[in-house]
Amino acid sequence: MRNSGRQGSSQRHSALETPGFLGRVRSWVGAHWRGWVAVCLLLFFIAGVKVGLHWVIHRPFFQIQHTVIRGNLHQVDPALVTKAAQRVQGDFFTVDLGAAAAELKTIPWVRVVHLHRIWPNALEVQVEEQIPAAYWGDEGLLNIFGEPFVADYLGELPHLSGPREAGPEMLQALNRFNRDLEPLGRSVAGLVLSERGAWTLTLDDGSHWLLGREPDAARWQRFLKAWPELHQNGVIPAGGTVDLRYANGFTVRGPRPVSKED
Repeated sequence: MRNSGRQGSSQRHSALETPGFLGRVRSWVGAHWRGWVAVCLLLFFIAGVKVGLHWVIHRPFFQIQHTVIRGNLHQVDPALVTKAAQRVQGDFFTVDLGAAAAELKTIPWVRVVHLHRIWPNALEVQVEEQIPAAYWGDEGLLNIFGEPFVADYLGELPHLSGPREAGPEMLQALNRFNRDLEPLGRSVAGLVLSERGAWTLTLDDGSHWLLGREPDAARWQRFLKAWPELHQNGVIPAGGTVDLRYANGFTVRGPRPVSKED
């Protein structure tokens, strides 16, 4: 009986010494309460900073109020650039520069636009203007990179016509032909590349030169060398048509318009 009593007392004493789940939780919290307080304070601090920043960046002070336009502009109207920039939504922090550049590129004669923020409430707009190199087709222009664009222009430029994607190739050919013709005192007024790949030159004196497909360089140079004497002797009249598609010579016809399909 004594042993039994001692065993029961030992079991009760062991049960009192072993903490339950809540006891373990209280013990853990008691040991780590400083860490929990630090975490809570950090969270409150982050939330406060976020709210404060949101309040600050949305103050009218940071709304875009000024536009600085840079670029060597001859055709682009700076007033249109300024007006378009004033429609840009957002402030110094939230303005969408990509969307703003896309809208500015719709202005006639604008080729490329680069935008930069200027602290605290301005935009710098760098405009690269289109530089026309030739008229393209019936209603467009070709810039110095061979890219087509549409704008109003009344200046003197050569007329180029060809497949839609042939702009860069034709511009290179135009420059090459003009270099070859410069010693003769002539220049290209028009250049046609047909769908079949045939080249036709119209010179500034109104004459038409039919070169055909893949003009032979040696044949071309021989003709250029003979041209001054032929022209002086009236063999090649102004406004006439010279057909250079023959392997061993050329033909000359009197002045008349030439078809683009030749």
